[in-house]
Amino acid sequence: MPADQLHEAWDVYDRQLRVVGRQLRANPVTPGHYHLVVNAFVFNRQGQVLLQQRSLDKLNFPGYWDTSAGGAVKAGETIEAAMARELREELGLAVPITAADNYRLMPHSHWISAWFAVTTDWTVSDFTPQLEELQRVAYFSLPAAQQQLTQIGFDNYHLELQQAWAHLQLGVAQS
Repeated sequence: MPADQLHEAWDVYDRQLRVVGRQLRANPVTPGHYHLVVNAFVFNRQGQVLLQQRSLDKLNFPGYWDTSAGGAVKAGETIEAAMARELREELGLAVPITAADNYRLMPHSHWISAWFAVTTDWTVSDFTPQLEELQRVAYFSLPAAQQQLTQIGFDNYHLELQQAWAHLQLGVAQS
């Protein structure tokens, strides 16, 4: 049985991110409309990034290495609330997520990806992976993570990783 929850309700958006409807995940999004997806890269203080290896039961890219956490924004959620929920559900990581953590909105054919970058002091053993969604998590150096992420097809995740790291470095320089 797939790990994806096809009975989830999504808000449907226009290109300007205005809610124009609601639908179940199992139904295709009509042309000119979008659903929202969130993704995060979690970095430790040593500059390594946490990646998750997707469950073999996932509909898309089973077994592939992926961002630290991510998923669909449910009906009525903000992107920040959805990102916080996905980090809690998939990793057991409860951190406040703010608009400042979001470094990019990227439109695609029928979804818009919201990208986040966060830091933690957690080691791999501190995380509690949601085994229905992912097999395991591991920290990687940035070059090793970029190699792992070139296998994903929809987004250039290795490029997003570079932007996430730059976003964090800019935030550190401004603090």
